[in-house]
Amino acid sequence: MKPLLTPVNTATTNLYTPTHAASELQPEWLYLHAQMPPAKWASLPSFGGAASWLGMHHSLRKGQNELDYLNRQFLNHNIEADSYRQRLLQAAFLHYGHLHGHHHLEDDADFPRLRLLEPKLNAGFDLLERDHVAVAAQTQHIDSLLNELKHAETATPALAERLQQAMARNGELLYRHLADEEDLVIPVLALNA
Repeated sequence: MKPLLTPVNTATTNLYTPTHAASELQPEWLYLHAQMPPAKWASLPSFGGAASWLGMHHSLRKGQNELDYLNRQFLNHNIEADSYRQRLLQAAFLHYGHLHGHHHLEDDADFPRLRLLEPKLNAGFDLLERDHVAVAAQTQHIDSLLNELKHAETATPALAERLQQAMARNGELLYRHLADEEDLVIPVLALNA
């Protein structure tokens, strides 16, 4: 028996999935992975924009890991209060300064340029910019806790616990955001080098 309707297009669409389960990216935004899949990213030239972007993100992950480590060390009684305070304040100053500077550069220069290169990804860039706003809001709260630590006579477990929780929440958002950003941006940069 002949079917009543014959499909016009029987080709399958190859949708790519984000590199992590918590992604907020839509699969249709990842069409450039066909030409530049994540498996190829490690072999990108070290002098190119894509490799520099990945290096910057590696540095941000390392900074977040340092904050998590220092909070755990103090809460587990492995470092003294004065050492914790000094090291956490210094690490947080460096990490959050780096993070804010990186996000301002992306919002003001990088994303506008990338939007012109790949206008079909504008909704993805909107998502990344909203992430920047959410990260900044969380870090304002962290800054107030760090200011409390800076002016306290000594670091206390109660304050360290609040810092650890706030920094961990921020870290979860940051890790998801960095991975989403890489999934969206690295193919554009690599293919337009």
